[in-house]
Amino acid sequence: MTAVQEAPEVALEVVTPAEVDAYVAHFQARVIQDAMREATASYWRRRAQTFRDARARPGDFVGNSTLEQRRARWRRLTEIAQACDARAQVALIQDEVI
Repeated sequence: MTAVQEAPEVALEVVTPAEVDAYVAHFQARVIQDAMREATASYWRRRAQTFRDARARPGDFVGNSTLEQRRARWRRLTEIAQACDARAQVALIQDEVI
């Protein structure tokens, strides 16, 4: 066996300019869709609820985590949910201004 081995040949797929244009157009549309969705209060309320739902409930498996670690996680998730709620309020204010 030699110290330097040749890399196996890889077949490269040929992409046409039309395929590149279609890909870029789709990507641009998705970016705009995401931006518009993230500008709504309902999006941020759903995000807030997701973080609240991620908090531990009685009977959940806690593994080897300490009480302090579980409390820190609870606080962190609660703070994130509150930040999402605040962002929802900003979206509502923006809607009123516009």
